[in-house]
Amino acid sequence: MSSRSFPIVKVEREGQVRQAAQIECATCNVTAKFASTGRSISMEHAARWFRAHGWEVGNGARHDRCPDCQQRQTAKTVSPMPDKTMAADTPREMSREDRRIIFAKIDELYLSDKTGYSPPWTDSAVARDLGVPRAWVSQVREDLFGPEGSNAEFDEFLEQAAPVIADLKNLHRSCTAQLEEARRIAERIEPLERLAKRIEREIGKVS
Repeated sequence: MSSRSFPIVKVEREGQVRQAAQIECATCNVTAKFASTGRSISMEHAARWFRAHGWEVGNGARHDRCPDCQQRQTAKTVSPMPDKTMAADTPREMSREDRRIIFAKIDELYLSDKTGYSPPWTDSAVARDLGVPRAWVSQVREDLFGPEGSNAEFDEFLEQAAPVIADLKNLHRSCTAQLEEARRIAERIEPLERLAKRIEREIGKVS
């Protein structure tokens, strides 16, 4: 089986112009580049580098997918469970060591059964901080502490921030795609400019 090949573009790294292998998402047109440290680029090394950074490298450019598009596709293809709430909250089995770590974290942040966590902590925030399922945190907190509680100001902040963050991410992807397109056009203009100058010199000799 022959190895994949990628388009070669020029990039600037540490003040030097280098060659780079470029991969482009067939869905959203976002690109990534693997810059060469030598005179040539190993397509095999480039493919491994792209995969290591979350890209799906297909047999051809039409099958390349960026990490974000893969996540969106996975979310669409997951079959829903009869009870969606239980499907979302059902975790893998929690070990005794997991329970001990979660208990210690909640004990540090939990104020009382009347107020719950100290702001801005929540079950979700504790789960993200420890890298464990939210359901584990909820289980330990309910069994050994009390209600989660809520912070009105923090809840309002999250509600207002979510659409802004989503818009910024979309804008970033759009700007990245447009910038790459502008660079591709600029690379096509350069040889045209050289040709125009040569024609101008030839016309000047004739006249």
